Parts: sequence; C-alpha cells; structure tokens
Amino acid sequence: MTWRRGLLVTAWLLGAAPVAAQGTAASKAPATAPARSEASSRPRFAWPRVQVIDTVQANELVEAGGIPVALRAVHAKERMDDLVQRFADAFIQAGLHVPPGHEQPQLASGAVMLTAIDGHRGITYTVIFQPRPDRTTMMYLGEANHALRRDPAAAGDFAPMPPQASQVLRVNSESTRTLAFHVPMSGEAVDAFYAQALTRAGWRLEEGETSFYVRTGEELRVVHEPGEAHQRAVVLVYRGGRSAPPPPPGPAAVR
Repeated sequence: MTWRRGLLVTAWLLGAAPVAAQGTAASKAPATAPARSEASSRPRFAWPRVQVIDTVQANELVEAGGIPVALRAVHAKERMDDLVQRFADAFIQAGLHVPPGHEQPQLASGAVMLTAIDGHRGITYTVIFQPRPDRTTMMYLGEANHALRRDPAAAGDFAPMPPQASQVLRVNSESTRTLAFHVPMSGEAVDAFYAQALTRAGWRLEEGETSFYVRTGEELRVVHEPGEAHQRAVVLVYRGGRSAPPPPPGPAAVR
C-alpha cells in the first residue's frame, strides 16, 4: 500500500460510515446542556507520540462524503503490534468509545485498522497500521469531524458513473478529486465504459497506458479491483494539472 493510497483508503473508510459514527455519538452524548458543556471543556484527543523515521510523507485536509477529514501518513520506527496497543490504550484513556474487535473493519495485506469515537464532539479517529518488511510501520491517521458534515452534491462530478453504481463516495482535496463506487460489472466492462465515455468527453489515453487519461491541463486515472458479492470497486482520481512529486519530507513527530 503506497502512502497516497493509504490516505485515500483512510478517507474512504472515515467518510463511508458517517451514520454509524453519528449514531454512536448521539447515543453516548449526555442529554443535558451542563453535561455537554462539561464534556466540551475536556481537552481534545491528542495522538500519542511515536518514533518517527525521516520519511513522514503527507499532511492533508480532504472532504470525504461531505465530512472534513484531516489525514497524515507517518513512517514509524516501532513494530506494528506495539503501536496498535499504544493507540488503543490512548483512545481508552482519553475516554473515547472504541468499538470491539469484530466491529473494526478488516483489511488485506496484513494491515490493521483501529477506530475510536468522541461521541460528545462527533469526531471519529482512525489509524491504519501497515507493517513493513524491516519491522517498521507505516501509519495512516485520519480525524473526521462528523459535526461539520454537509451533503455532498453529485453536480460537478468530473466523470460519469455507470447507471448501477452504488456506495458512492466523493473525496476532495486541494490537489485531487476522487470518485469511488461499487458496480456489478466486470473489469473489462468498466474499462469499456470509460473508454467510450471519456473519449466522447475529449479525453485520450496517455501513450503506453491502459487506464490513465489526459486532456489539456487535466489528468484522470481509472482504477478498479474485485469487490464483494460480484461487485467491482472502482476509483477515479482526477487532477486539474500535472503535479510534481512531493518534496522530500523532514523529521516530524506525532502528538
């Protein structure tokens, strides 16, 4: 999992389940105004410190499903098991609600996901831990503020979706716009749909590419993989212009 894809997955997971998070928040929020005031006066959760390697990769604010999400990717020196326990303890000590293990989404490639909810403020904290061969850990940290959610609009989508698309999620940042959904189509059918639809809209395949389209000052990549129940998980990533690779990161700390 690359750091950019890890951030996208984190945003997707945080934005895709706002109802569950808000429901938990509502069930745990006190009914009286004084209690709410007392809860809001407590310090906000602070991420625990870790031993950060020099390759911290990103710090980004996006909107996922209408929910503002702050994202970070951190390469930590510690092993994954130690970090999972440290973050779980920090969530519990801060008084956050940590759903039991069977309610935490399971990820492929040995990655572990841990989510906690601040029911009083309507904030969801999620960490994806990805072990590295050298026993270090890539961490993708997301903080979603459900209290500031606004209804995402379909108007202005940068590309069409097949008619049977479902579980649609829009993720917007300063540098990219992402459209993700599931559809009951084969990979070949998805490729054929976008080859036709994008060509009609003035896009063309970049030379030597099969899923990377360009238009003057714009670029669009179509990515898909098998999903559950005969569905295809499709992600479209749009950029308004060719972007330079991120600059080499410097030392940083997670607090």
